[in-house]
Parts: sequence; structure tokens; C-alpha cells
Amino acid sequence: MAVTQAIPSPIGRSTPRVDGAMKVSGQAQYTSDFQFSGTLYAVPVEATIASGRIVKLDTSAAGKMPGVRAIFHRENIGKMFRSTLGQGMEGICEERRPPFEDDVVGYYGQYIALAVADTFEAAKAAADAVRVTYSKEKPNVETHLEADDDPDSVVTTFGMRERVDSQRGDADTAFASAPVKLDQTYVTPAETHNPIELHATTAIWEGSKLTLYDSSQGVVNFRSVLAQMFDLPKENVRVITKFVGSGFGGKLFPWTHCAL
Repeated sequence: MAVTQAIPSPIGRSTPRVDGAMKVSGQAQYTSDFQFSGTLYAVPVEATIASGRIVKLDTSAAGKMPGVRAIFHRENIGKMFRSTLGQGMEGICEERRPPFEDDVVGYYGQYIALAVADTFEAAKAAADAVRVTYSKEKPNVETHLEADDDPDSVVTTFGMRERVDSQRGDADTAFASAPVKLDQTYVTPAETHNPIELHATTAIWEGSKLTLYDSSQGVVNFRSVLAQMFDLPKENVRVITKFVGSGFGGKLFPWTHCAL
């Protein structure tokens, strides 16, 4: 027996958030709230140049600091693979190049090493103690687009995209000849993206099975990316996000720190 039910329009209605009460009362558990026995902490070493190459990474002092378990970099991190786009939105990540893939620095703040320690403070101190020698290059900071910079196809976060055929009309003429005219000014106040939860990732390995607690707006795609990067079956990867403390789109796709 088929049952037809009218769905009321959300326009003009106050729709309660299913997670609202938990968030405003402080009961919502975000990714960084989950604590596990034996947890180690990781802090990245970020590039301090905008373009160039890494000539030398000196981790000798950092590796001897109290509580430090390891300093990972491109020579000892192990193999990670690039994800490829699958059906729907699967396989999309913010930076397709795996972390520590080579010695090239493409932007200021790029992760070039990772300090792992018993506490966050020890990991932070070790990351700060890593010394990096660079071969600097002039970064490309030109933002002015030229006519020649309009190719027929481009590679985007969502894969290859072809040029869309479009036409631009004469808005003033269309408005002047319109049978009905509405002339109104709308003002939108400035809005600032202030999430109540920062990015966080906790990984738990059980043999070849990975459980990841992450602040993610897309756990299905996240699982696909990690399975490809670590060459694991999808069924061996589980991504858990209990609550998202706002994302504004910045938590839609996996970032470099998620894989590290």
C-alpha cells in the first residue's frame, strides 16, 4: 500500500536542528574530545618559503628530545598513493599530491616533516627544533588573468572540466524593456567563518584496518581517499564523525594532515 504524505515547505518555518541542543549545551563530542589509551601526538613542520626545494632536513636534535617517538619526512614516511576520482564525489581531496612526495615546496606552510611524541607539547617542541635548508625560487604571485589564460579545459578539485558555452546578454536593455520592473537594494552584512571546532584527526590502526575520527563533512569520500592512498580495501577503512562544529565547506574534502 502506497502512502502519500505532503512535505511542508521549509520557507517561513522555524526548523529545529537535530544537533542544536547538544551543541549549545556543551554535550556534543567533537573529534578532539575523544581520548584513547596510548595516543601519540603529531605536529607538522611547515615550510617557511613560498617556492623552492628542500636541500637538507636536520632532525638530529629534534629526534633526541624527551618524549619524541619519530620524525617523519620524505625519506622515511613510506609509500602513499594518489587518489583518483570515482563515482559521484568519491576520491576527491584538497591536495592530490601525497604529503612528502618529493623535495619541492609549492607554497608557504606546506607540510615537509612530522614530529610524533607522547604529548602535544613534546611534539610541538620537536617540530620547532627541526632545521631546514632551502634552495629558494621566486614564487608566482601573479593574479591578473590574461586572455591566453582561458583554456578549453582545466584540472579542478573535481577532475577535468571542459569549457562551458555561455553568452552574456545586455542587462540594462533587458531591464528597460521588461513589462514588470522591480528596483530594490539589498544589503548583506559581513559574515565571518568562525567554526566552533578546529580540524582534528585521530587514527587507530588494528592490523590492516584503519579507524579514523575526523572533523569531516563527507565521510564516504574520505574513506575512498584514504583507502586509495594507503592501498587498502574500502571495507578496512572506517571514518567516524560524531558532530561537525561547522565547516563552511572547509571540511568537505580530506586535507594533508588527515593522511599524516
